[in-house]
Amino acid sequence: MIEVHVIDVPEFRPMVETQRGKPDVTITGPVKGYWTITAPVELIFSRKAMKMKPAVWYGIFTGGLNGEIAAWGRDEVRVIGTNRPL
Repeated sequence: MIEVHVIDVPEFRPMVETQRGKPDVTITGPVKGYWTITAPVELIFSRKAMKMKPAVWYGIFTGGLNGEIAAWGRDEVRVIGTNRPL
Protein backbone atom coordinates (compact mmCIF):
# COMPACT_ATOMS: atom_id res chain seq x y z
CA MET A 1 0.00 0.00 0.00
CA ILE A 2 1.30 3.43 -0.95
CA GLU A 3 0.85 6.40 1.36
CA VAL A 4 1.69 9.97 0.44
CA HIS A 5 1.38 12.51 3.24
CA VAL A 6 0.56 16.01 2.07
CA ILE A 7 1.03 19.11 4.21
CA ASP A 8 -2.28 20.95 4.56
CA VAL A 9 -1.28 24.24 2.95
CA PRO A 10 -2.76 25.85 -0.18
CA GLU A 11 0.37 25.24 -2.27
CA PHE A 12 0.02 21.45 -1.94
CA ARG A 13 -3.78 21.19 -1.97
CA PRO A 14 -3.81 20.36 -5.73
CA MET A 15 -2.12 17.05 -4.87
CA VAL A 16 -5.23 16.08 -2.93
CA GLU A 17 -7.77 17.57 -5.32
CA THR A 18 -6.36 15.94 -8.48
CA GLN A 19 -6.47 12.49 -6.84
CA ARG A 20 -10.12 12.76 -5.69
CA GLY A 21 -12.42 10.37 -7.50
CA LYS A 22 -9.65 8.25 -9.00
CA PRO A 23 -10.26 4.50 -8.75
CA ASP A 24 -8.57 2.78 -5.80
CA VAL A 25 -7.38 6.10 -4.30
CA THR A 26 -8.41 6.96 -0.75
CA ILE A 27 -7.94 10.39 0.79
CA THR A 28 -8.16 11.02 4.52
CA GLY A 29 -7.65 14.12 6.59
CA PRO A 30 -6.55 16.59 7.25
CA VAL A 31 -5.34 15.17 10.56
CA LYS A 32 -2.75 17.12 12.54
CA GLY A 33 -1.97 19.26 9.49
CA TYR A 34 -1.60 16.45 6.93
CA TRP A 35 -3.73 14.78 4.28
CA THR A 36 -3.00 11.14 3.46
CA ILE A 37 -3.43 9.77 -0.06
CA THR A 38 -3.35 5.97 -0.33
CA ALA A 39 -3.48 3.54 -3.23
CA PRO A 40 -2.73 -0.17 -3.58
CA VAL A 41 -0.52 -0.12 -6.70
CA GLU A 42 0.58 3.33 -7.86
CA LEU A 43 -0.06 7.05 -7.70
CA ILE A 44 0.70 9.41 -10.56
CA PHE A 45 0.97 13.16 -10.05
CA SER A 46 1.03 15.58 -12.99
CA ARG A 47 2.61 18.99 -12.44
CA LYS A 48 0.56 20.52 -15.25
CA ALA A 49 -2.73 19.10 -13.95
CA MET A 50 -1.89 20.49 -10.52
CA LYS A 51 -0.76 23.82 -12.03
CA MET A 52 2.35 23.85 -9.87
CA LYS A 53 5.42 25.95 -10.43
CA PRO A 54 8.72 24.04 -10.40
CA ALA A 55 9.78 25.25 -6.93
CA VAL A 56 6.64 23.76 -5.36
CA TRP A 57 6.78 20.67 -7.60
CA TYR A 58 10.18 19.62 -6.30
CA GLY A 59 8.91 19.83 -2.71
CA ILE A 60 5.75 17.74 -3.07
CA PHE A 61 6.99 14.93 -0.83
CA THR A 62 8.01 17.10 2.13
CA GLY A 63 5.14 15.51 4.09
CA GLY A 64 6.68 12.07 3.62
CA LEU A 65 5.69 8.91 1.79
CA ASN A 66 5.57 5.16 2.15
CA GLY A 67 6.38 3.85 -1.30
CA GLU A 68 9.03 4.18 -3.96
CA ILE A 69 9.45 6.92 -6.52
CA ALA A 70 9.61 4.90 -9.74
CA ALA A 71 9.87 7.89 -12.09
CA TRP A 72 10.21 11.62 -11.51
CA GLY A 73 10.35 13.95 -14.43
CA ARG A 74 9.77 17.61 -15.01
CA ASP A 75 6.01 17.13 -15.39
CA GLU A 76 5.08 13.77 -13.87
CA VAL A 77 5.99 11.60 -10.91
CA ARG A 78 4.95 7.97 -10.36
CA VAL A 79 4.98 6.39 -6.91
CA ILE A 80 4.69 2.61 -6.59
CA GLY A 81 4.42 0.20 -3.69
CA THR A 82 7.55 -1.53 -2.54
CA ASN A 83 8.37 -4.75 -0.78
CA ARG A 84 11.67 -3.40 0.46
CA PRO A 85 12.01 -2.83 4.19
CA LEU A 86 11.84 0.81 5.22
